[in-house]
Amino acid sequence: MIQRLHSPMTRLLRQRALRTIVALLVLIESIFIADIFTSTLQQVLREGGSALDLLKILLLKSPEIVDFALPLVLFLGIYLAVTRARNANELVICAAASEPWTRIPRLAMYLGGAGFALSFLFSGLVTPLSNYVQRLALYELRSRTLIAELSDPAEVRRVREISGRTFIATPTDDPDAQHGGLFVYRPGPGGSWNVAQATDWDVVGPDENRNYVVRLQEFREFRGRNGEAPTEAPTAGVAGLDFARITVRTMELAFSTDEVLEKADESPRVTERYLFENDGPLWGEPITRDDGRRLTRPTRQFGEMLARAILCPVAAAVAVAAAAFSGTRRGRWLALPGGLLLVLAGDVASRAILGDAVVLGYIRFWPAALAIVAMGLAPALGYVWLRAERIVMPAGGRA
Repeated sequence: MIQRLHSPMTRLLRQRALRTIVALLVLIESIFIADIFTSTLQQVLREGGSALDLLKILLLKSPEIVDFALPLVLFLGIYLAVTRARNANELVICAAASEPWTRIPRLAMYLGGAGFALSFLFSGLVTPLSNYVQRLALYELRSRTLIAELSDPAEVRRVREISGRTFIATPTDDPDAQHGGLFVYRPGPGGSWNVAQATDWDVVGPDENRNYVVRLQEFREFRGRNGEAPTEAPTAGVAGLDFARITVRTMELAFSTDEVLEKADESPRVTERYLFENDGPLWGEPITRDDGRRLTRPTRQFGEMLARAILCPVAAAVAVAAAAFSGTRRGRWLALPGGLLLVLAGDVASRAILGDAVVLGYIRFWPAALAIVAMGLAPALGYVWLRAERIVMPAGGRA
């Protein structure tokens, strides 16, 4: 087995195929990142993020395209490696040295099996983890931006809602003041209201519980209610005003970022659960039998994950068949686009079939998966067996 994996033909094709696969994966990732760059940039700028935040979010988004791209790059990598080696007469030389042609489809199946495992690794572990970290990173970015707005001196008027209070921070003209004026409004029960002003303010924190404190300097407060003017001093004749209070000492108001932002849900969502978690794609959908017992079955997400993983060895077999077909007159022009079309159509059809078969239970799900494997591998490998010489001999029979 080790000798077969390290034979000259296998080593030649493996190196070329892997280089092409990696290059195509990098190309597809670059196109994907370029496509989402503008929308991600707008999202990060809207939350007040920096270039490092943008880079972090882009890196966390990048794994989601790998699972989709794997069958395509496997097909292209194997197809190009075989056809280039054949057209350069390298496969003829290997065949003359008693290298059997069967090592070509065998190598394709090894690469397809590796793609199967890699597909499950990304869809079942890497992508859910990146989705989870990305969501919490965006929450942390919003929280950090909020505190920066409250903590740093502002050049413009800012309005925020904290604990039912409306805060309006204004720039200062006093060089000795840290932030400037602050206006606070809080509605009360029964039509009452509370208005406060401060000549300067500061934000201190966070503590171990992620709480902050707003310190108000030269605090002044007014309280009132909707209705007629009071008849008693000191606010007699002033409509809506109950009393005024002036304080020269510092007043502190504690708050948490959870009071300003929607609290982050740290429990994983459906798309953020690992493959083998109790509520993950494999064991995540409970069903109740007629006798009252509760069982679990795979979710539709698992059906689609398995379909993509199955497509990797199928795409590898189709690549070898397309390489054999490309040695014919018609196949020279039809093999590559036809093979790509088959892989894309197989992706759509297999995900639809296995996604629906999951709902019907294990009895129909696993036979459907095995049927897709057989329908994908048998015709491709059968054609390779019938046209084996077309894999080794260059187009037109010129060797």
